[in-house]
Amino acid sequence: MFKFHPIVLATLFGYNAGVANATGCYATYNGGSFFSGSMVSATTTTETTSPESCTPAGVGTCPSTGFRTVTTRTSKTYNYTCKTGAAAAWCSQSAFAPNGIYSGQAWDRESAECTGVAGSATAPIPPAWSGAGCPFFFSSGTDYSAEDVVTVPGNAGSAPVLLVYQCKASPTDAFCSQGGFEPGTSIHWEQAWNFLGSCDGTLAPTSSPDFTSIADVGGCPALYSSGADYEEGDRVSKDGLVYQCKAHPQSGFCPVAAYEPGTSIGSGSQTVEYWKEAWSIVGHCSGTITPTSSPAFVSLTNMGGCPDEWVQQTYEEGDRVSANNLVYVCKAYPNSGHCGQAGYEPTSEPGPWSVAWTVAGHCSGSIGPTGAPSFDPVNSVGACPGEWVAGDHTSYEEGDMVSVSVSDTPIRKIAYRCNSWPLSGFCGQFAPNVHGGDQGWTLAGSCDGSIGPTSSPSFDALTVVGDGCPREWSATTTDYEAGDLVALEVSESPIRSIVYQCREWPNSGYCGQGSGFKPATQYGELAWTLKGSCTGTIAPTASPATYTGVCTFNQCVMVDSPQSCTAGSAGCSCSSGQTQTASCVRTIQVRTCTDQPVDTWSNSKSYATDDVVRRGTRRFKCREWPNFLWCSMAAYQPELVDGIWTNAWREDGECLP
Repeated sequence: MFKFHPIVLATLFGYNAGVANATGCYATYNGGSFFSGSMVSATTTTETTSPESCTPAGVGTCPSTGFRTVTTRTSKTYNYTCKTGAAAAWCSQSAFAPNGIYSGQAWDRESAECTGVAGSATAPIPPAWSGAGCPFFFSSGTDYSAEDVVTVPGNAGSAPVLLVYQCKASPTDAFCSQGGFEPGTSIHWEQAWNFLGSCDGTLAPTSSPDFTSIADVGGCPALYSSGADYEEGDRVSKDGLVYQCKAHPQSGFCPVAAYEPGTSIGSGSQTVEYWKEAWSIVGHCSGTITPTSSPAFVSLTNMGGCPDEWVQQTYEEGDRVSANNLVYVCKAYPNSGHCGQAGYEPTSEPGPWSVAWTVAGHCSGSIGPTGAPSFDPVNSVGACPGEWVAGDHTSYEEGDMVSVSVSDTPIRKIAYRCNSWPLSGFCGQFAPNVHGGDQGWTLAGSCDGSIGPTSSPSFDALTVVGDGCPREWSATTTDYEAGDLVALEVSESPIRSIVYQCREWPNSGYCGQGSGFKPATQYGELAWTLKGSCTGTIAPTASPATYTGVCTFNQCVMVDSPQSCTAGSAGCSCSSGQTQTASCVRTIQVRTCTDQPVDTWSNSKSYATDDVVRRGTRRFKCREWPNFLWCSMAAYQPELVDGIWTNAWREDGECLP
């Protein structure tokens, strides 16, 4: 019987990751920060047990069988190199110690055993960076910008080494100041920083902003004013810097006080700078210029005659109104829902109206109204379908048409068509011409006269499913799975049934949750898909039969085990100078493996790498770190159809009958 135990000796920083099979051993591991190319040594203890004859049987340590078990431990030391890329961030974490359970995620082991005492091989120091001296040390919470350089301490051999990193160019420079992107030590640091090399000595900091590296834009625009109607491209100044309002949708934050340029909330690592979401630094300035705040008639388009003034009514995207010789255009959905509401009337002063309206230009005189809808006969759908009637999410289906009266004298109606699923669920809940109606309805055109309603369902239009009806849907059935078919009776005279199919994972999880997800109810569409109509009966599509065989997997864990040691050695219970006795031991961990039954997934268990569960007779094995963290989550439990569960589990064959 063989058991393996990794004893981590030591790890110190080294730069070149490609040294193969060095004869010397690198220095011992004492914790700390490690980086791509760090070189280490670690000892693996192999524990072998074998029978040995003894006498007299049944006396002392000799069992009655006349044989006792003898344990032999053999230790081998190897050199390890920290991996390149994002995996290097794990080298500093104790869970990824060289030759530990998850060592392979972070370290590469040399194929040959190293020789000599720890530290007999010297880890190379990274080449010096191109600058002179060392920049300031990295400080969490500092506002770093593109090309800023920082110093991070590391180790090489038995001496410390200083490493230099540079913040990357825009837009990824925004990560340089954020937690989780610390240079050299975090998992995602390579998204924000470039490694430049080692350094010695000091140099002046590259703190931001550096006016020699940003453009001189001349005179300063007006100071920032909270609540002003700023738009994309508008510029303001503060403390000698010029800020420009970003494009839509970020421009919507520019007038908000919490986004004032150059300000922050909190302190230290909790500092938050919201202004960066809305504004960009475009340069530095001196003196003054004419402000660029909106609106400026010299830069606004002349729209000619003025459209009608705003009144409280329904407006749609693109509708225009005027106020104080300015032309305003109603924004796209969902903002358009506010265009006709009280409190959103366009004015020349800052206010909530900017959520719904955009300044398009200036005007003089008057023109005819641009209100929607237009009764252009070219866009007529002919005879009018039935009037819209309030209902629920099943009242209308994709393609159904309704009409809405918009004028009594003369009588004018507009036709709307119900959108495809899932938006069709809104068709019965919101009239086409009210706020929220455009979620379910699309304008089809004007209409005249009347036609029969297109209400659903229409059995002559539904596909006939199979040679009969599957089993009736039941609120007490909890084992519905993806692909299962059920029937729902919708008429007793004549008898009519509709067939629904349980959706793919993850929606299939709703199918067995009772009446709250019954087909054809408010939330039924989350679980079931309409397949067609049926008559008669067919055999049910029941879930797989319960497995009754015996299915096991080999589960390995690390357990504590005592080991004899030399007094004064690392971890030994006997200190230097004490008498060497059998009680001088240290605790090590050994790998033990046992056969475990393969059970179905359970939310009451915590799963780790290589654990195995089954679904019916199909086996699934939990993936390696970090994916195994999902194995215990219900949303990632294995299914018989493809889904996000594959991020946590992989297929592992079949359980034998």
